[in-house]
Amino acid sequence: MSKVSVAVIGLNGFLGKPLLAALESGKFDDKLQFPIKAITRKETPSTDKVQYVVGTLDEANIDAIAEQIKGIDVIVELVHPTPELFAATEKLASLVKPKLYVPSQFGTDLIQVDTYSPGFLGAKTEHSKKLRALGVKVVDVITGFFFAPGAFLYEIVGHVGIDPATKTVVQRGAPETKIAVSSLPDIGYAVASIITKDPSTLPDTIRIQSDTITFQDVINRYEKDHNVKLTVTETISKEESLEDLKKRIAAGFKPSDFLIYLQIIAAQGLDKGLSFSEIHNELVNPGESLWKWSKY
Repeated sequence: MSKVSVAVIGLNGFLGKPLLAALESGKFDDKLQFPIKAITRKETPSTDKVQYVVGTLDEANIDAIAEQIKGIDVIVELVHPTPELFAATEKLASLVKPKLYVPSQFGTDLIQVDTYSPGFLGAKTEHSKKLRALGVKVVDVITGFFFAPGAFLYEIVGHVGIDPATKTVVQRGAPETKIAVSSLPDIGYAVASIITKDPSTLPDTIRIQSDTITFQDVINRYEKDHNVKLTVTETISKEESLEDLKKRIAAGFKPSDFLIYLQIIAAQGLDKGLSFSEIHNELVNPGESLWKWSKY
């Protein structure tokens, strides 16, 4: 297989830096065609490995961006999931026609969630469908919860029911419910590995996880790291939580409730969106030959 040319769209989110770091790590140099093209709104000095393409993803500029990445093999999309950005990237894909497209999925397996809460984050699911309708190979990468010291599951802990301000916990589902989690560097490496493979050999959905943890693991870690004792103020079964989710979604999606949505989904357990019976760690990192998976 010849070396793969890659364009990355969206560098300012949580995964932009980890992905570029993975692509520049040297682990994939024999499979990558440099420079990687990174589409950004900010003027950034290019290097021998990354060429920054300055442009705005909107109707007025999409043709110019497409011209800059014409002939590219792979597009990795890391944009915020808004209708406007999705429409722009769909048009970009139609113009460029890459051999492989990795959209802004990550996190939760929305197809699994659809089995009991239809339409949750439906724009992301529809986005992948629209890209596939263009005749482009699309791989949705599912990661479970992100974890990152100083951020996810260390300081940002609302999705396990912790309220740092009041030092309390609302437990939804069993505290020992298992949850798939992935570190940001591992996600970067996994995506780099995926995009350097023959697209025809890849499944439409790839699930990875650095580790498996429980709600209680995060509670214990938070108490230890912050030298506090958290008080459980409410215990809600996974069944009651699911009814609550349906009511909340029916009333209209609220960004302020997003961490509650995630906690309820995680509470549903295996193959319900955030815990997986089938993972593809060996596909992306056989025998940990490329890197060692992180532990929470």
